Amino acid sequence: GAEEDDFGYRLFPDRNKKQQSFLVRSLFTFHNRCQVMLRMTLETNPYAQLLLEAMKQSGCTVFNDRHFSCEDCDGCVSGGFDAATSQIVLCQNNIRQQSHMNRVVTHELIHAFDHCRAHVDWFKNVKHLACSEV
Repeated sequence: GAEEDDFGYRLFPDRNKKQQSFLVRSLFTFHNRCQVMLRMTLETNPYAQLLLEAMKQSGCTVFNDRHFSCEDCDGCVSGGFDAATSQIVLCQNNIRQQSHMNRVVTHELIHAFDHCRAHVDWFKNVKHLACSEV
């Protein structure tokens, strides 16, 4: 049913929408700021760089345009890892500082690494989810 297939998407309303054109997206300052802060994190944060390199060594190369998505989110959610698409969702309307972006990207990269390396069953094995959150 609908509840079984939710996977928490109600917190990420942009997940099921058709992608807007680059021109339309680039006009929104939240999106621009998110993209700039993400780029800064990926280029300068040692934890993010360590995790990206570990993923590469495990055979899971990350492509920034494909595996990171800046989107509007509901409530006070900062980000999430969408295992169905192997994407890290960054909540552009809730991440306002570089230090916050650094923490969110690092946290979600840990989930992405676990997904890549350990083939975590996010939705049926609560122990897998708990292990990744620790």
